[in-house]
Amino acid sequence: MRSQTLFRGILALSVGVGLSFAQVGAGQAATVSSPGPSTGLSYEWQVVMSPSGPFGLDSTHFHGSVGAKSWAEPGQDPGEKGWTHTTDWVALDLTGYTTPVSLTVELERGHDPGSQLYPAFTLYSGWELINSDSTNHTFNNTGNISWATNLTYLAHVANAGGPNGTDSGTGSDHVHGTFTLNPGLYSLVFGGNPPYPPAQTGQHSFSATLSTAPVPVPAALWLFGSGIVGLAGLARRRMNG
Repeated sequence: MRSQTLFRGILALSVGVGLSFAQVGAGQAATVSSPGPSTGLSYEWQVVMSPSGPFGLDSTHFHGSVGAKSWAEPGQDPGEKGWTHTTDWVALDLTGYTTPVSLTVELERGHDPGSQLYPAFTLYSGWELINSDSTNHTFNNTGNISWATNLTYLAHVANAGGPNGTDSGTGSDHVHGTFTLNPGLYSLVFGGNPPYPPAQTGQHSFSATLSTAPVPVPAALWLFGSGIVGLAGLARRRMNG
């Protein structure tokens, strides 16, 4: 009888912990505004993310449109494949965190019937609030941008057209990447990178999801979960005995 009571208590505790995880995961503190910062580079979006619960989870989802060849135009000079005026620039604010954060970026084709986007994106550290893109219409999508001196290249996800928009392929309507970042300011540039030779023209819709989680997962959390599993196993053995 005592073993059954113990088992029921452990089961109730584990269910309560599961509900707590679900509630934390469902919480969102992110804010999205459009347009973003108005000086220097023209940001179409500003996203502020921060811990929304004891485990530091946050997420946001928004929609926009970009040019079909905005991220990598094959005809442009090497190192300057992107079009600033037909991509969407996101000023991402992670200053609300105090420890490293895992950022997951998901960029997919819009769900309206007219969108044939092959999405691609680049991640930079910093915000470019000094140098204007009004006379700098192209940018390096796979490295540092010569005229955007406040941005530092971190990573990119190219999709079908390759990093320079010159590789053949069927492409994907969904790309994603996960990055470990320190608290601070970052820039994301969303665009299109169709297979070469590119058949897509005009503007196409996208759907973006950004989510964050702390890095690393606290060791105490794993120990707590392992302890519950161990106690549950002990209770079962006593009941069977």
